[in-house]
Amino acid sequence: MFFYFPGNYMWSLGVNRCLAAGGHFGEINWALQGLQAAAKAPPQGDSEAWYAAWLKLAHQTAAIGEEAESKGHRITASSQFYRAAQYYQWAEAFLDPDDERASPTYGLHLKSFDRFALHAPSRVEVVDVPFGSTTLSAYFVPARGTTDRSPAVILWDGLDGTKEEMFPMASHLAARGISCLGIDITGQGASLRLNGLKARHDTEVCATAAYEWLSARPEVDASRVGLIGASMGGYSAPRAVAYEKRIKACVAWGAIYDYHDVWVRRLNSIGRGATLDYGQALGTTGKHLLNIVGATDFDEALKLLEPFHLREAALLISCDILLVHGEHDRQTSLENAKALFAAIGSKNKQMRVYTAEEGGAAHVQLDRQEPAASLIADWFTDHL
Repeated sequence: MFFYFPGNYMWSLGVNRCLAAGGHFGEINWALQGLQAAAKAPPQGDSEAWYAAWLKLAHQTAAIGEEAESKGHRITASSQFYRAAQYYQWAEAFLDPDDERASPTYGLHLKSFDRFALHAPSRVEVVDVPFGSTTLSAYFVPARGTTDRSPAVILWDGLDGTKEEMFPMASHLAARGISCLGIDITGQGASLRLNGLKARHDTEVCATAAYEWLSARPEVDASRVGLIGASMGGYSAPRAVAYEKRIKACVAWGAIYDYHDVWVRRLNSIGRGATLDYGQALGTTGKHLLNIVGATDFDEALKLLEPFHLREAALLISCDILLVHGEHDRQTSLENAKALFAAIGSKNKQMRVYTAEEGGAAHVQLDRQEPAASLIADWFTDHL
């Protein structure tokens, strides 16, 4: 993986994730080039410097979008607001969840994405999916180039990810004639921050809500619905399809057999009472982990994560399923992914492991996300 900040995995991962989501390297480099010393500040890097740099970039990009919008230049406005949404996400990323700046900064992330959707050259609908007495935050991207009822894919991200950062995959699918519902499930994005929905192990309840919303859309063929989950989604998507049998195809992008074990290993490697070090391949910061699962300390977090495994569920998976993993994934080991593959009960299962030699060996192929992203989109074309 490209280490923009040598020795600081989490900051470098953030840069790579933003680039994969559609950020521009020149803009990001302009904003972050003065942070090399800040990245080395103990124990986690200077999060204030990180926040200020990303916020400045996000404000500037959004302002260009506003100027373009005022002049009727909708394509420019759409592009600027889209990138501003990504930059606001990373401004908020390392703020403590209870920091008074976190909520308004995340609000600007959502507002910018909404303004992107308003002006996007292809239709993007920002929607709320009913979920019990509340809702899950989502967007819908209809298939392009067809007037027939299309297959559809439910798309969600991982532990600290958002549906907005996954939008490039939605575009990949829509271009292939597949509609896409990008959604923040429990513990993610706006569903966590706005509706207070903590992560839960039985992710089939989220998949059912998403499926039923899609099945009511006149442009969707409800008999051809798939699901993709990235990062922690490599646990939550296979879990969902083990029990929600109406979903016909699944991709685990960064496969996970036992997510509780992943966090036991991470926390034991640094000492459970220690401050989490951004140089470690942790997936998110300590306070974010606690907030996502609704814990007050790491011991409670691990207790809450105990049911987050696929030891029973994997055998129940019967749909077509593809696992995509990197051989040097620093967040979830290849051995963990192979254990899931071996346990899956489906007769139609595949696993694609990207190597360092070919590129794509890092977590969710963030060292070289193409051609993996296209491979996944094409797999759904073939299986839906």
